[in-house]
Amino acid sequence: MLAQKKDTLKLACLLNDAIELTEKQAVDLGTKELKIVLASSTDTLVKSCADVVISNIERDADDGTWEILFKQKNYWFWLSGLNKVVVRKDQKIKTGEVLGHLEIGKKIEMLLYDFETPIDPKKYMNCPKSN
Repeated sequence: MLAQKKDTLKLACLLNDAIELTEKQAVDLGTKELKIVLASSTDTLVKSCADVVISNIERDADDGTWEILFKQKNYWFWLSGLNKVVVRKDQKIKTGEVLGHLEIGKKIEMLLYDFETPIDPKKYMNCPKSN
């Protein structure tokens, strides 16, 4: 199977009416953290940004939100901050299908990896610009 070229990776936005939030890093280590942080004042459904397979679902012990790890070919997605998850491990999900729920005013965060190498999801995701 041929690896997908980075330039052809296209990701749908995780939320309708999404607002990209900018966050300051707690500690500046001289590198920018590659992630996208989104919120929506109207949408509570978090939808898949691509055709993926759910790899793992885990509850965050600190704040009680949910994290989902999913993959597409050699790409790994780590999505955190969901209030409720509606998918299960090993489930195949199509672009736009619901992964879970987010309370109004809350935020979700997504990290993207090409195998183990972090890449910037903002370059591939069709979401509005930051606030």
